[in-house]
Amino acid sequence: MGQTICTPRNRIYGGVISAEDTDIANKTSGTISVTIATVQEQVAISKSIDNLLKMEKTEDKSRVKILLLGGADAGKSTIVKQMRILHMNGFSDDEKRSFYKYLRYNVFQIFHEISLGIQETILSVDDDEKSIVNRFGEGDSYFLSIDEEKEVDILLNFIALKCVRSFMHLYPNYPSLPDNAHYYMPKLADILRPKHTPTAQDILHLRIPTTSVSEINFTFETSSIRLIDVGGQRTYRKKWIHCFDGVAAVMFVASMAAYDQKLDESEVAIEPVLHDAIPAAAAATTIKHLPNRLRDSAHLFGEMLRSKFLLSSAFILFLNKKDLLSKKLISQPLGKYIKGYDGKTTEDASDFIRQYFLKRKSKKDKDRAIYGHYTCATDTKNVEFVFNAACDIVFKKNISKSGMQ
Repeated sequence: MGQTICTPRNRIYGGVISAEDTDIANKTSGTISVTIATVQEQVAISKSIDNLLKMEKTEDKSRVKILLLGGADAGKSTIVKQMRILHMNGFSDDEKRSFYKYLRYNVFQIFHEISLGIQETILSVDDDEKSIVNRFGEGDSYFLSIDEEKEVDILLNFIALKCVRSFMHLYPNYPSLPDNAHYYMPKLADILRPKHTPTAQDILHLRIPTTSVSEINFTFETSSIRLIDVGGQRTYRKKWIHCFDGVAAVMFVASMAAYDQKLDESEVAIEPVLHDAIPAAAAATTIKHLPNRLRDSAHLFGEMLRSKFLLSSAFILFLNKKDLLSKKLISQPLGKYIKGYDGKTTEDASDFIRQYFLKRKSKKDKDRAIYGHYTCATDTKNVEFVFNAACDIVFKKNISKSGMQ
């Protein structure tokens, strides 16, 4: 009597057999039982399976899992969008049009923060402008009840207000003002048109918080990249550990322009993201000692370095928003927010921030290589250059781990 072999999910191994071309196949509980009548057929199938396993093993070696980590609003999702543009033919027209509603909402968020800023700075507001400033400051409940055309008119009228123009002149880099404000505001009349199709740059500047784990897969040179982006908000960080298996590299993204920005959850005590993190004195702290986003980001970076799941992963630090850092330093001195800084130039500030992160390495990790890059995530050419350099590091490390170097 012949031997029975089960081939799950109707897979065809090397073209040797299939359920369709043999009259001795029987479907049983989702599997296909194939009775092999001859030893020759059995050997052929065995070789086919061996070849398949060998092929899958080769594919695994060429598939590189990269994890994008970092705090909220650091620029991780912008880098993912850049990968879509650089390696996946960008966005279709339908996809571009689907971003229009997010574009309008981003404009509303900008105006909301401007309204709050006007109130916080006690800026003089004419009586006939107070009601609309207060309306934007209260939130979006009113705007949810009006039609699109009326909403667009209100948004365009808001930017013409005397108090808004005064605020933007006096406080162009107000800490809570969204990073994309200076990109969108000069373009409002065009981008708010109902039939406007967002451009690639419009989409790159969009702020859409990542609230879950997402990934894209694309080919880079001869390797398959699996790039995983996770939510940066502190409430989502406990879920990160589920993504840590088999990570070749961590690309940690931090906003250098966040040094004067406060955390949203400024009264909540920090809990370690990972219970497996190797203890360190710097980890024993609370949120009240981390008054701004840059400190929170550096704290998180140190915690990721200490994770036992990531000890063998390459670490690449993307210090993002270098363009915004240069603008902010004019009116917001870095030394006012981070002790120990006494530099004068953007280069001084960038190097100080870089060292600020690298100091999070523990004594045990003193010889661990961490590769740092200054980035501007909305600049496609810059991202392409930096990502290529980072992948070169990752691939060399993978080859070395495989014993091929």
